[in-house]
Amino acid sequence: MPISSCWTFRRRGGTDELRRLCKPRAALIACLPAPAAAALADGELAALDDVWVTPLEPRLAALRLRRLLERIKLEKDCWLTRLYLDTTIDSIPDMVWFKAKDGTHVKVNKAFCHTVGKTREDVTGKDHCYIWDVSREDFERGEFVCRETEELVMQRRATCQFTEKVKSQHGMRQFKTYKSPLIDESGEIMGTVGIGHDETDLENMGAELEIILRSMPFAILVWDDKGIVVNANEKFESYFGLRRDEIVGRRHDMWEADHAGVKTRPGEDGHLEIRVAPTDAREERILKTHLEPIYDVFHTEVGRLCIFRDVTVERALERQLIQNLNTDFLTGLCNRRHFYHYMADERSGRPVSLLYLDLDRFKEVNDTYGHQVGDQALIETARLLRESFPEAFIARLGGDEFIIALLGDQPLPALRDRAHAFQRRMEETFSAMPRFRLLSACIGVARSGDPDMDIDTLLQQSDAALYAAKERGMGQCCVFGE
Repeated sequence: MPISSCWTFRRRGGTDELRRLCKPRAALIACLPAPAAAALADGELAALDDVWVTPLEPRLAALRLRRLLERIKLEKDCWLTRLYLDTTIDSIPDMVWFKAKDGTHVKVNKAFCHTVGKTREDVTGKDHCYIWDVSREDFERGEFVCRETEELVMQRRATCQFTEKVKSQHGMRQFKTYKSPLIDESGEIMGTVGIGHDETDLENMGAELEIILRSMPFAILVWDDKGIVVNANEKFESYFGLRRDEIVGRRHDMWEADHAGVKTRPGEDGHLEIRVAPTDAREERILKTHLEPIYDVFHTEVGRLCIFRDVTVERALERQLIQNLNTDFLTGLCNRRHFYHYMADERSGRPVSLLYLDLDRFKEVNDTYGHQVGDQALIETARLLRESFPEAFIARLGGDEFIIALLGDQPLPALRDRAHAFQRRMEETFSAMPRFRLLSACIGVARSGDPDMDIDTLLQQSDAALYAAKERGMGQCCVFGE
């Protein structure tokens, strides 16, 4: 902007007016010649985020713009991180606080403010004496002020658990606390973070257990040494579609008989898994059970705690992973890896017949019309194989090679007839598709009634029969040994 234009702009309101026209947190940059930039008043400079002196060198302008965008993104990320942290700690029902190394509080959650009876603004930057309304003399004596535990955490540089009594203006309070050191990027201690659970007003262990049960993300059922159910949490009610009053007071084995669902195999760690489908659920859940004894102070078992963890998603992912490992992505058929697993698991001493199929002139079609047409030819071949051999195990071994495995007694003439029938159907189907008319299939057939014959040997025999078929020409079928 020329100097004269700059003066004109000032008369119309200047940078303050321009800032008012911008969106909140917008970056305002003035691109001015050096004389105009130097003429800007302090107030005008205060309304700007930066001043770029023109004429701008393109590379330097790009660098400054990139740095500006990085700063804006950093500020946004910082704002989001602060939002996530504040939302998270305010969602925790227990007290949460962050302290600097000198003991002043730099951040606290709502539960902390509620416990000490002060606002967040009032607490921030204050030390223990102000927050808990204790005298400096009491603090210096180190009694009931958490001083030793803070020093211990910073000394050990590790998370520690304590049971602490804190003296406040309203009397003594007891907390179960978890404290961890805060370490900066240079490895120096910069403060501590703590979580405190107020145990002062809990009348008995049952009240504390009730809080734990409600906060647990798993379904929990508790019964006593006589097998009578004494407690269950909300997750349990949700998983099984039951109310607590329907099961509390009943024997747990009677509940299991009526509502525990279908038991499945134990998991790898030995814990039982069950399937349940309450009436209000859209689909059944798979729950892994974990049973723990409950002991009194004399180490006598006084009951059992059963945890039900929802592993439905985990099992679905496992099934999907196994399917992906065993399936050819393009055709949806099984792959070579699954072929060997199938033979190892399902053969069981039965005769095995293999039909080894290879497409004729597939490379020519692939090179002429492209890989998409070639892929479509493989997909169509897989469809025809599934329809022609619905009871067989069919796999794509790679490229344009397929294997059809049939277990049980299969007479060779019948195998040859089925191979010819497939070739005729393939010819009828592909002849109606202009780009596939060149394609046909050669098939090699091998059969073994020897349960001890290695599957690789039988596969080699079918491959040899396929090679012999291709020697005869396109669309041929040969049986090993003939």
